[in-house]
Order: sequence, then C-alpha cells, then structure tokens
Amino acid sequence: MHEEPLKQLQSHAAHLQELCANVQTLIGDLQSRAGVPATQLEKPAAWPLDRVVHLHDELRRTGNGHTAGNANSVGHSEPPRHESSDPAQPRLQRSFLEATSPVENRRSRPQWQYIAGGAAAIVVVLLTVGLVRWIGSRLDEAANRVASAERQVVATTRLANDEVRSAREDANRQIAEARELAQRAETVGVILAAPDLIRFNLTSTLADGSSAQVLWSRTRGIVLSASRLPAAGTDKTYQLWMVTSGQSVSGGVFVPDPSGRATLVVAAPPKVAGPVVGAAITVEPTGGRPTPSGQMLLTRFP
Repeated sequence: MHEEPLKQLQSHAAHLQELCANVQTLIGDLQSRAGVPATQLEKPAAWPLDRVVHLHDELRRTGNGHTAGNANSVGHSEPPRHESSDPAQPRLQRSFLEATSPVENRRSRPQWQYIAGGAAAIVVVLLTVGLVRWIGSRLDEAANRVASAERQVVATTRLANDEVRSAREDANRQIAEARELAQRAETVGVILAAPDLIRFNLTSTLADGSSAQVLWSRTRGIVLSASRLPAAGTDKTYQLWMVTSGQSVSGGVFVPDPSGRATLVVAAPPKVAGPVVGAAITVEPTGGRPTPSGQMLLTRFP
C-alpha cells in the first residue's frame, strides 16, 4: 500500500538533487562568462527517505487542515499541529517548495545574466564587421594588383608593337635599298655592255681634287660616278649635262653624300638631237634647270 508513494517520494528526492546540481552548474557557468569570481556553493545534503516521508506527511496534513478549515469555518476550530522536533524540517520544506517552483526561480534570475548575453552578442557583431572590412581590404589590394598588372601588360604590348613596327620599317627600307642597288647594278651592267657606249672623264675647274666619270649610251642610259665633290650648299643641287653641238641636254640631278661621293644611274636616257660630244656638271637651284645657269665645276669638252 505504501510502496507506490514511497517510490514517488524517492523519485522526487532524486529529481530534487539533480535539479540542485544543474542549478549550481548553471550559476558557475554564468559567473565565469560575466567575469565574476565563482563562489564555492555548499554541496546539497542528501535527503534521507524518512525525512522525505515526514515532509510529505506534514505537507499533506497542512493541506488537509487548510481544506477542512475552509469547508467548516463556522463552529469548528483548527486541529492542533504537531511541531516537528527535527530542526532541519523548515529548511527542507523551503528547499522542497523552491525546487517545485521552477517558474519562480527563473523569474528571480539577476539581470546581469541578460547583460552578459547582450555583451557577447555585441562582441560577435564587432568581430563580424572587422572580418568583413579585412576581407574587403584584401580584395581591394588584389584588384589593385590586377589593374597594375593589366596596365603593365598593355604598356609592354604597346612597346613590343612599336619595336615590331620599327623593325618592319627598317626591314622594308633595307629591302628597298637592296632592290635599288640590284636594279642599279643591273642597269650599269646593261650600259657597260651597250655597243654605243661612250666614256667621258670629267676634270675639275677648281683646285679641289674632285673628279667624275660618265658612261653614255643613247640606247641603254647614263651612269655617273663622282668623288670629292664639295657640298652644293643650301637649296642647291648638282646637275649633269650632256653637251652637243647645239643646246646641252640635262642628264639628271644628284646630291653627293657627306664624303663627297655621288652615283647617278639613268635607265631611260634623254632624247638628244645629234651626237653627244662632251659632259659637264654644274650647281643649280634645287630641282634643276632646263639649261645650264650655275657655276660649272666639272667638264669635258671635245
């Protein structure tokens, strides 16, 4: 008959002990998070079975007395209460009531626990913001490095293109000069093999040591080779004349190099009426003249 209530009381006692241990653990955790030194709490004493039974009987009698008093308040006096000789009984009653009232315990929690939770949330937010800013700065640095590398690539590509274009232009110029030299050499060979070739050695009219040689072919062309020619001057040029019994005919204009050497090859000879009896070189304005008008430097007359 009493086994079931006893089992219930034993279960309540074990539950109370476990609840007290959990409360002590929670209080120590909250104090460590808030930075409050942990206080050594007294370990709850084990509740003997006889005390639990006695407390249960006392609470039941107290409840029954109050119920009977409320029901028979007229003409009935409250039955006498027997005081317990156990000095720990009031403390056990308070502990039992506090353990069976978890809502009241939760309501009486101090506000610093919530403050500590809010402070922890603020710290987490600040750390998150700092991490986001750090990641953003690293991304900006990476973007700047990529942009700098792209600018360097563009500059290097432009420089390489300029060098390639300059090398191509130099190659084209050299090819053109080589073609011109080859063409001149071919023309000179043709003129030298002409059956109507005439050679004129020109002498200087001044004591400057300049000289020239003219190969003339009415059918093949003209070849002039001169050396030690003085500079013609600003807006001046040298002009070759083929001398006939009548009016002299222009054979072409040329400008010597800085060393005074000059070469003139004419593949299409001018039309000359009558036989050519001599040659001459004069200094004329740039572009030449239809008839000799300047100073005669080299000549060869019949």
